[in-house]
Formats: sequence, structure tokens, C-alpha cells
Amino acid sequence: MARQVPYKVRLHVFSPIHIGCDDVYEPTGFMVDKNAKLLVAFDPLDFARSLSAHEKKQFLSICEKGTLESIVELYRFMGKCTPRAEWKTVPVCDGFLASYERVLTRLNARNERDIKQELNNFLIARTSYLPLDQAPYIPGSALKGSLRTGWLNHVQRSRKIDINTRDRGAAKELEKQLMGGAFDSDPFRMVKVSDLLPVGRPETRICFAVNKKKKPSRFGARGPQQILEVIRHDVPSVFEGVITLHEPERGAPIRKECAVPVGKAFFAQSAAFFDGEMAAEELLLQGISVPSGVRNAMVRAFGERFMKEVFPLRIGRHSGAECVTVAGFRNIRIMGKKGEPAKSGGNATTVWLAGDTPTAENNLHPFGWAALEVFPADVARPYPERIYIDRVSVATEGAAEASLKPEPPKPVTVQLTWDKAILTWSPGKATLTASFQGKKAELKLTG
Repeated sequence: MARQVPYKVRLHVFSPIHIGCDDVYEPTGFMVDKNAKLLVAFDPLDFARSLSAHEKKQFLSICEKGTLESIVELYRFMGKCTPRAEWKTVPVCDGFLASYERVLTRLNARNERDIKQELNNFLIARTSYLPLDQAPYIPGSALKGSLRTGWLNHVQRSRKIDINTRDRGAAKELEKQLMGGAFDSDPFRMVKVSDLLPVGRPETRICFAVNKKKKPSRFGARGPQQILEVIRHDVPSVFEGVITLHEPERGAPIRKECAVPVGKAFFAQSAAFFDGEMAAEELLLQGISVPSGVRNAMVRAFGERFMKEVFPLRIGRHSGAECVTVAGFRNIRIMGKKGEPAKSGGNATTVWLAGDTPTAENNLHPFGWAALEVFPADVARPYPERIYIDRVSVATEGAAEASLKPEPPKPVTVQLTWDKAILTWSPGKATLTASFQGKKAELKLTG
């Protein structure tokens, strides 16, 4: 039987991370507490139940109008209501509050086009979250994709590839040549990555994605306004999971030079690419007066363990074109001047940064940097498992701290009955969602 080695891993967040989940904070699903600078999200049914008889009458009157102006009127109405303690809250930046106020003032102009534009610009993309308690998490597919990019860059340094990056399908052909072709010969099928669940309760925040030119210019970078929920890096944000490395089974058509080593050498070789890109980005950011210091922060945090047991990587949206492509074979689409066609090049000309306003010049941070801490699976460290009971998430750390071989957590089965639950079918994601009093349950249909 082929050998397999499991590793417990911890992902430490060192800059804002947003991992898309095709979900947004709906205008009818949140209110804004301007004094506390919080977005307060709720289930619409929960909100309706919290209203007094008089407020319900007002609410129904606004909803029956069915106009663009009524959406802004609904914003105003919800802003005057009292939030309930159990509703989810997310801190927001000052620029978000200004945008929110601007949407409200558009009502006075009675200009339907302006209102529509403001509402379109006011979409708030959520980061990936657990349905039962709304906590952020790191999908295993996102982490595996990052490790794969690092490994592709490691392999290409020792291989001669002849490919025209401008040809259609060049990216797939490049991976085919680097990794050996079809699924059965792809070495990354031997890498199994679990979802990474939060330790405690990592916090999220609402901010803007700000597009900046890499070279100073009197013309600013272009791009649509983006409001994102991100996992915060300025407070402890840690996620845990398991990565299992498998040796190829006997007779597997995986090339020896491409095979993933079953050991920490894999993580070091994959992370070497990100370490170089991180250093290069920090030099670039210094040139446009954006101090970063992410790498120094990692070195200070982990000391001699950095690049031996703790490895840098980049994950999520706005990770930068250079960090999701193979060096030497990049064909990055670059937007031309207004009215001119797009071009292609080996490097992006702009960088996306997390900021407090759509045009922020200060307090900017690069997206996506994290450190992956790797342990043997039987290490004597507590790895709390998350147990869901109704809306409550409990992290247990019991005897694991005192034992070299902690007992695995016992499965917990909870059966709940939801009367009058709301069912929502999403054809694109093939997912059936049941909502009830702020709780959600999802069923993913396959086949």
C-alpha cells in the first residue's frame, strides 16, 4: 500500500483575505449602525418579527411601492430600527459609511439613473463562511490552488518548456507539459487538502479594493468600485485543517521529476516562489509610498522556523497576477487607455490593495498573504474541533494539551425541526438553502 503522511496545518492571516463565495450582503438583509460603525446583518424573516405592529405597517407600505426610490427609503427605515443582540455584526470602514450616506441622499434628487448606479456600486461581496454560524473559513480548494501555483513554479525552474503564451489554451498546455498531462499523471491528485476551520472566532471587516498603478502617474488606475468583506489581519486570525501527502501507487504514470515529495520539502519548495514574490512586491509598494512589511512580520512572529516549519503563501481574491501564474510564461491582460484595446504583457501594471475609501492613499494593505504552519499529525498540540449545536459553535480543547495522542472528538448529531422555513433554490450552485430565524442549512445536489 502506498505511503501517506498527514500533516496538521495552521494558517495565520498576515494581510486582508477575501475568498469569494458567490454571496453578497443584500440591501434588504442588513442595516448600518453609524455610531458603532457596524454593518448588522439579519435574516429578513427575523427582521420582520422584530418589528412592532406600527413598524410592520410602515415596512409593508414601503415594500409595496416596488420602486428604486423605495429601496433607499427602506435603507432609511431599517437604519432607525433597533438591532437584536444575536444578529451578525461586521465592522465597516469610514469610506463605507460615506458611500452609504451618498446612497441615501440620492433619494432627494429623484434621479432614477443615479440611484441605480449607486445601488450597483454598493454590492458587498461576502468572504467564504460556514452556513451554521456565519464564521469565516478557508476552503480547501483555495489553499490547494495556492500550493499548486507554487509547485508549478518550482517544477518549471528545472524543465525546458516550448510554448507560445499568446496561443489560445496556452495556460492549460503549460500545465499539461509541466505536470505530465492527464488527471492520472497529475502529481497534485496525491495532495489532499481539507477545509480549514477557524480557531476561536476570527473577525471580518468591510473595506474597499483600491486599484493603484505600479509606476507613479498623473492618471489614476481604472476599475469598478469594489466593496469586500475580508478576514482581518490586525487581530489574531487562525484556521486549522489537515493536508495529506500520498506517494503515487505502484505503476502510476506520474513523472519522477514532477512527483510531490511526501515531506516538508514539498511545502518549502512550493513556498519558495511566494517568498520571492512577497519580497518583490514589498519593493514595488515602497516605490509608490505604500509600506507593507508583511515578510518582516512573519519573520518576527516565527523566527528560525520561517521557511522550515512555517511557509508563506498567497490566497484569495486580488492576490496579484504574478502570484497566480507561472514565471516566464505570463500573458497578463492589460487594459489600454480609454477607447484603446487591451494589451498583454509579462507583468500587471496595477496592484489591488485593501483601503478605507475607494481612492485611499494611506493605510493600504496588500491582499492575501498568509503563513502556513505545518506539524506532524500526532504532535502534542491542541487542535480544537468545532461542534455545531443549533446556532452555537463550541471549540473544545480538553485533554489534547496533556496527551501525546489525544482522543478524536466524538461525533455529535443534532436533529432540528424548523416550522415555516424558507427554501431557496440556486440553479447555478445546485444548492437548496433552508433559512429560519437567522439559521441556514444547505444541501448541495450532485449527479
